[in-house]
Amino acid sequence: MAKNNNNTGKNNISGAVDKKPKIRKKKSSMKEKIIIAVSIIAAVIIIAVMVLNIPIIPVNRTKDGLTYTEHISIIRWIKELQPMADMEGLLSADPNSYELNSGADNIDDKRDFTNDQIIEGQFTVLLLGFDEDRSNSDVMMLFHFDIINDKINVLQIPRDSFVPDYTYSENGKINSVYTLGDENLIPIQRVVDAVRDTFGIPIDRYITTGCDDIVDMVDLIGGIPINLPEDVFYSYDKILYAGEQVLNGEQAELFVRARKGYMEGDIGRVKAQRIFMAACMEKALNMGTVELTKFLTEVYNKEYIATDLTLQEMSILSDFGSNMNLDDVTVHMVPGEAVDDYNGYSVWSIHKNATIDILNEHFRPYQPDLSYDSLPITELVESDYYTTDIYDENQDTLQDIANGATPGESKKKITGTSSTEDTGGYEESEYSGY
Repeated sequence: MAKNNNNTGKNNISGAVDKKPKIRKKKSSMKEKIIIAVSIIAAVIIIAVMVLNIPIIPVNRTKDGLTYTEHISIIRWIKELQPMADMEGLLSADPNSYELNSGADNIDDKRDFTNDQIIEGQFTVLLLGFDEDRSNSDVMMLFHFDIINDKINVLQIPRDSFVPDYTYSENGKINSVYTLGDENLIPIQRVVDAVRDTFGIPIDRYITTGCDDIVDMVDLIGGIPINLPEDVFYSYDKILYAGEQVLNGEQAELFVRARKGYMEGDIGRVKAQRIFMAACMEKALNMGTVELTKFLTEVYNKEYIATDLTLQEMSILSDFGSNMNLDDVTVHMVPGEAVDDYNGYSVWSIHKNATIDILNEHFRPYQPDLSYDSLPITELVESDYYTTDIYDENQDTLQDIANGATPGESKKKITGTSSTEDTGGYEESEYSGY
């Protein structure tokens, strides 16, 4: 029995010894398979990257009045997609040539704007906010991204600004250009041309949204914390009271569109829009990356905005803006005064010299200064007969605005004159489409 036990032990040992080479072979075989699989995956990736970067897609380009065909890669084609441009359409190429300061043509801002910025180093976006019928632009702002100097300058254009050469409307207001402008152009192009020509600023892209979309976006983001400086009256049953609060979507729309009760009429609304913009930026800066990305994805999916920005440009401007603080964004309003009865309408007569000064100092960092004869601005009130100049210097940073600054406020305090005299008597008691 002992002998048999010993033999059994030997057999077990022998069996164990015999199995070791087989295990080693199996491990070796598995390792080889992994290496082969990784090699195949790497080869596929390399081939895919090569294919994606081969310039095989023909794209028509227009530059300096000349049209040509450029072949681009699939990756670049994806970057140049404009998924939210269907509603308004695409802008035509800017036919103007822009003179640059000495050395400005050598600027390279190291960012791949896919429309080849009209002027290197800066990128300008026109924002329009429409009324319920999407016929009049109640909100008009030009965002000038000074990429080289890490600044953003915003030009607020009062909806009542007088631009008779660009609209068939009897009131001559810029807010009517979208609907009643040049019939040979798509609506957004009409407005872009009017703003570009009137203020001498090349416009790279546009963004539009409607009042209903503002309601939905504010609700989506959870409301906007804000400190209202005064009561806002929209109707007898729609009143916002002064003080700190969180505006929901409907209240936000009321705040940025109402002008009833403002001593300064439409300029009171411009002031409200400044305050709302500062509050929105504060909200955005306090949002986490995941929360902000989710919000932007929802805005895209539900088509709350229309824009011809490419995917690449959205990414660049988002990164640029995320590094800003409230002191890096300065808001300017087009200088001017009210004319109370032009064909029965109250309109905003632009002060040409003061406007040119603002444009030269803040919106043309790489171009020679404009002269008085450079812009086709029509002044209903000549400079010798201005009734007020309190809005001729009105720039404030978003931090100033968050702290309570309003257009012309500093000059009002200096002059110490009455509100009616300060505003040129600009008062309007009702909200209307025109």
